[in-house]
Amino acid sequence: MKDKNQSPAKEAFCRFCHLLYQNKLVSGVGGNLSARSPEGILLTPTGYSLRDIREDMVATVDEKGSLLDGPKPTKDMEMHLGILRVRAEVNVVCHVHGADLIAASCMMHPGPDVLPAVTPGFVYYAHPLTMIPFMVPGSNALTDAATAHFSKTSSLALLMQNHGLVTVGKDFDEALNIAEEIDEAVKIFIHTNGSPSTISSKEVMEIKKLRDHT
Repeated sequence: MKDKNQSPAKEAFCRFCHLLYQNKLVSGVGGNLSARSPEGILLTPTGYSLRDIREDMVATVDEKGSLLDGPKPTKDMEMHLGILRVRAEVNVVCHVHGADLIAASCMMHPGPDVLPAVTPGFVYYAHPLTMIPFMVPGSNALTDAATAHFSKTSSLALLMQNHGLVTVGKDFDEALNIAEEIDEAVKIFIHTNGSPSTISSKEVMEIKKLRDHT
């Protein structure tokens, strides 16, 4: 029999945290997640591995970041809240630390289009991919840079040099799909020593037209 206080939103949130860990998009206590819910904005707690997250460990805050329930949230809370404020259609913000994502970011220079068009999935979901320079996690500089990126574009992803990836979506599945498509693309980039064959600009446009009409 389920506890009368059990939260379906927190239950789904925890399942997604575990999935990110199982898919090796995070390790140790790295990575964090936020999601809008009827109870407030759900956030992963600071200092815990996503593999271990339970419902009673999920932090709930209001739009200003005041704690409503649970433990202290991730130090990246302000970045999550900033992105949610500027993108009303976004319900999930996912920040992952996969080793391949970080390795690829170490091979590239920050800019608005850092990863070549290597797969149709990457082109469809996340091309062109912007990368910002390294900024200290939890800092105002990182919050401002990430928020500015998502406020100025309809982009669903942002790579952070030496740090990881942020993806956003209307739900958990969209945020995860984007993260996995980018993770696959960076693996290909690394395995080809940064010199993969690429999809032509004409074909990139055709794929994006499919996306825009879906």
